[in-house]
Amino acid sequence: MARKKRASEGPIYYTTFQVAKMLGVSPPTVVNWINSGLVTAYRTPGGHRRITQDELATFAQIHNYPLAMEGSVEERTPSGDRRVLIVDDEPDFCDLVRNYLQVRGNLDVEVALSGFAAGLTIARFKPAVVVMDILMPDMDGFEVLKMMRSDPEMQEIPVIACTAYRDPQIEDRVRRESFHGYIEKPLKLDRLLEMIEQAMRGPRLKA
Repeated sequence: MARKKRASEGPIYYTTFQVAKMLGVSPPTVVNWINSGLVTAYRTPGGHRRITQDELATFAQIHNYPLAMEGSVEERTPSGDRRVLIVDDEPDFCDLVRNYLQVRGNLDVEVALSGFAAGLTIARFKPAVVVMDILMPDMDGFEVLKMMRSDPEMQEIPVIACTAYRDPQIEDRVRRESFHGYIEKPLKLDRLLEMIEQAMRGPRLKA
């Protein structure tokens, strides 16, 4: 944790990991911001990146990010069962959705980049809700859903289907299967967050 600043001392510096935690994003996202010039970072003699508290506060204000300084009583921690798993084979899409849900929804979010990885991650992470891409190369979303519904520990987890393909047959099958809801890509992230919150609270909904 960064040291508290005394009046006679210089700036307070944070690591990229600390900044990611305070902004509710992933560490690679912070590195990308630095590389693109959105955030100014300094290099230690060992080559590690450090960001000043003032630079962090300025970035958060400009880009409207909720900021929880380390050690403060305002630090945001997901409360209760607010774990969400995103299953999709597109890493950039997963990063976008994860960052939004962490920052705007205060959710604990993990990612599985394939249908096969989803089963292992669900067993370990025990999400309250799964956001599932339908068309993936190894196991598609229908296969993963079938696997979940056959497992007593997974069968009650709400699953929200998403896909970019405008295929009436796929859409009809999605609505006939035991998905909790359905949303099309490109996602309206505020709508997705609303669907997740509803899935955590109550019975099956229609998209």
